[in-house]
Parts: sequence; structure tokens; C-alpha cells
Amino acid sequence: MSFEYGETSPVVQTTHGKVRGTLLKGLYDDQFYAFDGIPYAAPPLGPLRFKEPNDFEPWRGIRDCSKPLSKCLQVSSPSNLVEGSEDCLYLNISAKTLHSERPLPLMVYIHGGIFIRGDSSRRAWGPDYFMREDVIHVSIGHRLGPLGFLSFADPSLKIPGNAGLKDIIMALRWIKANAGNFNGDPERITLFGHSSGSMMVQMLLASPRTEGLFHKAILMAGFSMELNRLPHLEYRLAKHLGYEGENVDSQVLEFLLKADPKLLVSADLFTPEEKGHDLMLFKPSIESYATPNAVLLADPKELQRNTWSNRIPIILGANKDEGLLSVVGLKTDPKVLQNFQEYPERVLPPSLKYGSDSAQKREMGLKLLEYFCKAHGEQLKVEHFDVITEIFTHNTFHSLDRLIQARLAYCQAPTYFYRFDFDSPDFNLYRVRFLGKEQRGVTHVDELGYIYVLPATFKLDKSRAEFSTIWRMVSMFVHFAATSDPNSPLTKPLVDWKPVGSGARKVLSISEELKFIPFSMPKLKFHDNLFDQAGVALF
Repeated sequence: MSFEYGETSPVVQTTHGKVRGTLLKGLYDDQFYAFDGIPYAAPPLGPLRFKEPNDFEPWRGIRDCSKPLSKCLQVSSPSNLVEGSEDCLYLNISAKTLHSERPLPLMVYIHGGIFIRGDSSRRAWGPDYFMREDVIHVSIGHRLGPLGFLSFADPSLKIPGNAGLKDIIMALRWIKANAGNFNGDPERITLFGHSSGSMMVQMLLASPRTEGLFHKAILMAGFSMELNRLPHLEYRLAKHLGYEGENVDSQVLEFLLKADPKLLVSADLFTPEEKGHDLMLFKPSIESYATPNAVLLADPKELQRNTWSNRIPIILGANKDEGLLSVVGLKTDPKVLQNFQEYPERVLPPSLKYGSDSAQKREMGLKLLEYFCKAHGEQLKVEHFDVITEIFTHNTFHSLDRLIQARLAYCQAPTYFYRFDFDSPDFNLYRVRFLGKEQRGVTHVDELGYIYVLPATFKLDKSRAEFSTIWRMVSMFVHFAATSDPNSPLTKPLVDWKPVGSGARKVLSISEELKFIPFSMPKLKFHDNLFDQAGVALF
């Protein structure tokens, strides 16, 4: 479809006022309209800190939305400095065109960053490649760390938790109400996310609060059937910042409301043992009492059995060597190896790290190391790098497999399964950044360089296989968003991607070529046994 781009600063009327965008040109010269920093909720400042999001007053005149605003307050990687703002409930819209015969499907992205960091804007994830297709791309800024996921059991405080998830739900309501204003189809909204963003998509698929807000989902390399978290985190955070009182919710909250927000997000609460376990701090949790806006009153695993989303199609997948990012420094920093020697439980999947007592965790960690490495403790050496990587890769694929099993047991809609296998020498940007060019493989986050323009992205010669892979991947995702079927006109002649069936598992391998192949990771059975031993049901 060819479009005329007459306006360079288009103005769109929304439910809350007019916004002015800008005409941009992507990395490969595709033009599109961008509207950045559109507010979808009141700034969560002062007494609204930690509370669920509130609607906001419409504005008069035209709001300039030609540039991205601040990301949500966080300790940024890799600078380790506190960056961003508490005032961050904004979304960003990129539209291929504002006028077409038929309204376009919308793809709504939730960024990753272990629930504590990340930037929703095109500074981090430029949607240029999507803008070759007939689609609208939306990304949502939501609260992170304690600002997004702190919770109190005292109902009078009205902070049951999951404010960050409630931010996303409020944004989805805004997107649905305003889709038509941006030439979008409010009945074709696809929610997709990566890593912790993918976990949040999974939680929103399980929640009864989201029915009708989106119609398809894509989960990339982040899955969580359980919502384990460490106890008394709010009290620990307050004490860390100088609070001297008792563990009384109202007093702890009063202290944290007055605390410097930069200190809130940068507090390091981990004990040495917890650091060894590689746990996550503030993240989504089961709300301790019911409210009209409760998102999660049970684990996703439990909610999955009867959720509305069993009736919608999903794509899910991960990368061939997911675990590489979990062993960064193992070859170069003796402390990393020492950590694995001293804390065998570090290699456990997250659901087993939280759910068992210390002795049981240690025993399971030793078993896992013994099974994969034929070694543990002082016997672990740098030479075990590849096998320890394999453990973490299996952890990701085991949690993915649990979700597939749950879908096969309870759902009435297709589940499409991919594995990203492209081992590029120089375009797997996260592997190159964290492990150097001499290390090969396809680590966590590498696939995002094939759907987004990252800060490290460079222009590819059009003869390169990486260039073809970008357009294939984007076309499959957009075709799925438009039709519920990922077999796009570009890829259908190359491969027939079928949904997962009840027989032997097959997976779409995305590499130099696209191939539909048998999925074989026989060692996942060992993970099944560990879960059985810990008394954790798979689905």
C-alpha cells in the first residue's frame, strides 16, 4: 500500500484533548507518524505514589507529542545512575498512516528490564521496522520497582499492589477508546512483551480484569506460572532508608511516602545469600485482599485454568542460548564462578528458588549441577561455562513448556511456538555487548535487534541474511496481529507455521532460513522431576 504523507505535524483529537505528532523516517527510509509522550493517567505523585493509577483532567489547546518524555524512575543499566521521573505514565504511538481504506491493527509493547528498569520509548526500541507494514505500534511507560510493585496487606491504605500492572490496564483502556482516532482498529489489538514484559503479558492474559482489552498476545522469552516474592520487603526497604519503627503498614507507608524517590529505586536490600540466589525484588504479586480493580488474586497457573484468554491465539518463544546472559563474567571474573560454587541454588528456575526452604533449595541446586555438569562446588570450573549456560537456557524453556502444556489442557485457540536461532557474528547486539564478539550464540534479548532499532543497531547491507530475517519476523508478527495467523505473504512460501498440537512438539526455527522442526530438549524431564520433588504442580 502506498501512502501520501502531506502533513509533517499532524494533529489528532483524543478522548482527553488534541495531540500533535511528527513525521519521521525510519532507518531504511520508511515514513511514519510518531506521537510520543501522550498521558494516559494522572501523574502518580505525592499521596498518589504507590496507588493504582487515576484518570486525569482533559487539557485545552494542542499538546506537543513530537518527542519522547522521561522513562520511569530507575537505576539505569549500564550507567548505574538513577534516571527518569516518577511522572511517567505516558504512551507512545507510531502509525504507518493516519488514513487508509481499512483501519490498521495495533501492536502494544511492554518492555522488559526485570521489573525495575527499561524505557518504553523509541530511544530504546525504535519501531522503524514495523513501520514498513500496515500497523500501529504503541508502547506503554509504567511504574517500576517499589514505585510499581510495593504492596500493603492493610486494606485501609488502598495499596494492594500491582500498580505497575494497573498502569498497563489503564493504558489499554485508553488505547481501546482512542484507537479509531489514530486510524486503528479497536477490535484488533495485540499485546506483546519481552522478558519481564512478557511475564506481565502472561499475567494480564490470566487476569479477569483485561477481557476485551486485547485480542491476541505474543510472549517473548519471559514466563512465570507463579508470583513468588520475598516477605516484608516494604519494611526492609523502610529500615534500609532509616526507618526505626515497627513493621506496621500505616507507619511504614507514611515513612516511604516522604522518602526521596531516587533512594527508593536505588536501595539494595539483598543479603549476600539472596544475591547468590539471583532473586528479583519488587515485582507483581498476589494481592492480599480483593478490590474492584484487583488484577491477580491467585497465581497465573491457577487463573490460567479458566481465564477468558484461553479463547484467544498466542505466539510464544525464546532464544536458542537464553542462558548466556546469566553467565556473563564467568570466564573473566573469579567472583562469578565462586558464586556458583558457593550457592548451587543460583542455577534453579525462579519458581523453585522462592518456593522451598534453604536446605531443599541447596539440595535441588546440587542435583541440577550434578546432572548437567557432573560436578558442583569446588569442582565447578570455567570449563563448565557451556553447560551452566545450558542449565539457564533449560530454565527458560521449561517455564515456556509449562505454559504450552497449560494452553493445550485448557484453551480453545491456537498457540504458535518459535525458537530464535540466528547466530549472527555482529548483529546479535546483546551478546556482543555483554560477552564480546568472540563468544557465539543467541542470548536473551538478541531477537529484539531483529524487530526494533536499538541504540547499537547499524544499517545492514540488503544482501545479508540478517536483513531478510528482520522483514520475515516483523511480517509474521504483524500478519498475526492483523489476522490471527502468522503465515504472512512473505513467509508462507518458505514455511507453514502450524500451531502446537497434542503430539510431538514442533517449533518454528527462525534463523538464516525459516524451518518448522521437531522440538527436542530431553533434559527438560529432569526439571519436571525437580518440580515434582518440590511439590510444585507444572500447570
